[in-house]
Amino acid sequence: MNPFSALVIKDFRTYWFGSLFAMFGHRLIIVAISLLIYRLTGSALSLGIVAASTAIPIMFFNFLGGVIADKYNVRRILTFLSLIISIILIGLGYLDYSNNIEPIHVYICSIALGILLGIDFPARNSYFPKIIPEKYLRSGVSLNGATMAGSSVVVPTIGGLLISYYGSSIGIFLSASGYAVMCLSTFFLPDAKTDSESTSNAKFFFEGISFILKNELFFYMILLTYFTNFFIFGYIQALPAFIDLFDGGARELGFMFSSAGLGALSGLLTAGKLNINHNLGKKILFSASFFSLLIIIVSTVGMGIMPEKIPGTNILLIFPLATIGHFANGFYMLSTYSVIQSLVPENIRGRVMGILAIHISLGVLGGLWVGGVGEFINIRVGVGLGPVICLLFITYVLIFKKSVRNLQKIN
Repeated sequence: MNPFSALVIKDFRTYWFGSLFAMFGHRLIIVAISLLIYRLTGSALSLGIVAASTAIPIMFFNFLGGVIADKYNVRRILTFLSLIISIILIGLGYLDYSNNIEPIHVYICSIALGILLGIDFPARNSYFPKIIPEKYLRSGVSLNGATMAGSSVVVPTIGGLLISYYGSSIGIFLSASGYAVMCLSTFFLPDAKTDSESTSNAKFFFEGISFILKNELFFYMILLTYFTNFFIFGYIQALPAFIDLFDGGARELGFMFSSAGLGALSGLLTAGKLNINHNLGKKILFSASFFSLLIIIVSTVGMGIMPEKIPGTNILLIFPLATIGHFANGFYMLSTYSVIQSLVPENIRGRVMGILAIHISLGVLGGLWVGGVGEFINIRVGVGLGPVICLLFITYVLIFKKSVRNLQKIN
C-alpha cells in the first residue's frame, strides 16, 4: 500500500497541510517551554510540573473532546481551537521577549494549552476519516501520525538553534504562527457533522467507555499505549535535565528531539507501507518492547565516566540510540492506530479516539514522574526505570492476553 495515497483527496490535502503546521507549532512549543522553564528555575522538578500542568487538563478534556467531536461540527471546533492557541502563545511570547516572564506565567499557559489540546486531538482524529474514502483510511492514519513525527525531525533542531541565538521567545512566536496556519486552512475544509445530537450527554459520554471495557482487544491495546507513554515517553519532557548531564544546551536538545522524530517518522512510514497483518499482535508487542529496551540503554550512556558532567563524544551516542528506539515506537503506534481506526464503529469513533488520546497527555504527565525521580534520586533512574516497568506489563500481555498476541488482521 502507498502510504501517501490519501493525498489524492483534495480536502485531506488541505487538512493535512494545516495539521502539519499545527504540529510544527506543537513540537516547537515543547522545546521552547522546556528550555524557558529550565532557564527560569534550573530545576528538573519544574520540568515535571510544567508537564503535569499540560497533561492533567488534557486527560480530562480528551473525554469531553471525544463527545464534542461525535456530536457537533468538528471543522468549526478546529478553527476555534487553533485561533485561541495561537493567541495564547503570542501573549506568552511577548512576556518572554519583554523580560517580564515568570514561572507562574508558564504554568498558567501550560494549563490553558492542556485544555485546548485535550479537545483538539480527538476532534482532529475524528475529523479526517470523515473526509476520505474507506480505502484510503490506513494511508490517512499513517499521514496523520506522520505530521507529528515528521515535524519532530526538523523543527526541534532548527528551533533549538534559533533559541540558542535569539532566545525562547522566537520559538514561541513561531509556534503561534503554526497554529495560525491551521486556523486559516480550516476555512477551506468541508463541515463534518454527525446525527447524534439528540442523545443525552451522559449516555453519549459513557458509550465510548463501555465499548472499550467490553472489548478486550481495544482495552489492552489502549492500556498498552498508556503504559508506554507514561513510563517511557515522559523522558522527553525532562530532556533539558538529562542533556545537562552531558553539558548540552538548546542545540543538543534540538538534536535529541530531531533524532527521536526521525526514528518515529521512519517507523510510521515503514508500518504504513508494509503488509503488517501477519502476526500483527506480536509485532506490536515486540516493537513496544524494543522501544523500552533502547530507552533503558539511552539512560546508561556515559555512566561511571564522571560523577557530574560528561563532556566529549558520549552525547553523540544517545542520538542514534534515540532514533532506533523511536523507530520502534513509530512502527508500534501506527500499527495500533490502524487497528483501532479500522475496527471501531463510526458512530463512536470520536469518543474512542478521545479515550485513546489520553496516551499523549500521559506521555506529558510522565515528565512529572521522570523529573520527580530525577530531582530526588537521579535523572538516569528517572529515564530508565519506567521502561523496565513497561517491559513487565508487555510480558504480561504477551503471555495472558490472546486477543492481542494472536491479532492477525485489521480488516
